[in-house]
Amino acid sequence: MAFPSLEVDLTLGRHEGRTLPVRFLLEGESGILGVAGPSGSGKSTLLRTIAGLEPASGSIVVDGIPWSDPVRKIHRPLEDRSVAYLPQTFCLFPHMNVRENLLFAAQLVQKGARGPGFFSGTGAVRRKALSDEVCRMTEMFGISDLLERKVSGLSGGQTMKVALARCFLKPARIYLLDEPLSGIDPAGRQFLSGLIPGLLRDTRALALWVTHAPEELIPVLDGLAVFPEDGGTFESERITGGRRRSLGVAGSSRQFGARIGGKG
Repeated sequence: MAFPSLEVDLTLGRHEGRTLPVRFLLEGESGILGVAGPSGSGKSTLLRTIAGLEPASGSIVVDGIPWSDPVRKIHRPLEDRSVAYLPQTFCLFPHMNVRENLLFAAQLVQKGARGPGFFSGTGAVRRKALSDEVCRMTEMFGISDLLERKVSGLSGGQTMKVALARCFLKPARIYLLDEPLSGIDPAGRQFLSGLIPGLLRDTRALALWVTHAPEELIPVLDGLAVFPEDGGTFESERITGGRRRSLGVAGSSRQFGARIGGKG
């Protein structure tokens, strides 16, 4: 299965009525786009817009299929978009333990699935598949020892790992990760910086990865999009072999097209 392509041509709203054109194309044999910039610059808004949680002023096209296009009155709802979204607020259930949180998420994925998948089957077969996948994810993220702990009693780093495991329980073409290393200690950041790209490669999925520390992710990123302060311009770079190469800029007066992770 090939990696998906993602073409974005949006105008994001900002403070005091300002707007920012954001245009890029991701395609090729891999695709992790780092998204950096100051707080409030539009990074989270971009992720929420691609997920279908914010109205889109512009077009979003995945594998040649429009997800959003106001001119053609197209808006594909969240449940019909193959996305998994990790917000900054984890949205875990504090009254449940870790196992219950993950099983609940896996059951939601199974109920929303269209056609056969790894949660297919009936009765005991499906329940075992759900449980096995939850166990696999907890082992992968190093949280097996937390399964019986209530979420309300976890540290910030432990909570993030649980949220990441829940996010990757959903098979998706595009993963939208809003600061997935937040609250993680240095050793954990290094571990997850290797684990997450491996998961994406194995599932042939694309990711937009919001970060405040893009330099530490350069070895695993295929591209970097930088959101500016008010009055600046959106910039994007292709990263090859750990080296950054400018691809151009997009301001209000000129269009920007970039191929990141593919032919540029």
